[in-house]
Amino acid sequence: MEKKPVPVILDTDIGGDIDDSWALALLLRCPELDPKLVVTALEGGDDPIARAKIAAKQIAKSGRCDIPVGAGLCVEDESCTMGGWADDYDISTYPAPIYRDGVQAMIDTVMNSPEPVTIICIAPLTNVAEALRREPRIADNARIIAIMGSIYNGHSLDVIQKASDYNVRADIPSAREVFAAPWDITIAPLDITAHLVVGDDNYQHILAKRESDPVCNTVLSAFDRWMEVHNCTYYKTHTTSLYDTAAIYIAVTDDYNVIMEDHLLSIDDGGYTNDDPAGRPVRCAVYWKYKDVFYKFVTDRLCGR
Repeated sequence: MEKKPVPVILDTDIGGDIDDSWALALLLRCPELDPKLVVTALEGGDDPIARAKIAAKQIAKSGRCDIPVGAGLCVEDESCTMGGWADDYDISTYPAPIYRDGVQAMIDTVMNSPEPVTIICIAPLTNVAEALRREPRIADNARIIAIMGSIYNGHSLDVIQKASDYNVRADIPSAREVFAAPWDITIAPLDITAHLVVGDDNYQHILAKRESDPVCNTVLSAFDRWMEVHNCTYYKTHTTSLYDTAAIYIAVTDDYNVIMEDHLLSIDDGGYTNDDPAGRPVRCAVYWKYKDVFYKFVTDRLCGR
């Protein structure tokens, strides 16, 4: 019997690094997942829904009209470098609901769901922690898949060395609150996310779909803007590191192509996720079995194959 799609909420700081845009595009192409809500994290600056506009534009231009978008908490000093990409988008035309209080929308989505919701966290955990403060019972009807942490290795290709991951370091108190809640947590740490670059024939297949496929066209348009802002024209031949796409992949495939380990983890004041006998149990994706399988998955899904 065909499995029912899993209800998911995507919590994303889209508008900063471009990997969030690629992750959203991948989510839209995964029928195994049923996105009930996209909530934007780290809103702020002159436009408190700048990131929500980016998410809404990408979803609508990709051909979807059924996914609500919520604006998350506003914080100081969090620039939205991709904001200009959505300047031409009138969010009032977005066909699905837009929630100014995305945290409450997250709570309502979880609490009203007849089955457990998977919250895919590809941002600092500011929104999720606030949702827990308002309604601790969400932990009874949700599980977490998060891009966060470092178990054995960080960003280095030459030296095996742990790192302090941004999604933890940016809001350590919130990460600790999310860890303290009694839900199942799976993380994709830097060990498997730091060097996920789609290039060569895979990337050329995606580029070849630009004119004919709305999902590819829209994410590549956002990528063009990101390259312009960062003066990175050499990325015409490959993507940047697609950290956040690993969370979508794991939500679909679970442990099919990654080696999972159970760790007891705590978070220190530097944002490191450390093994700790007194820590909380966390399921950690620590190694790829076949990274090429991941690249093929991303390419095939984005190209609608």
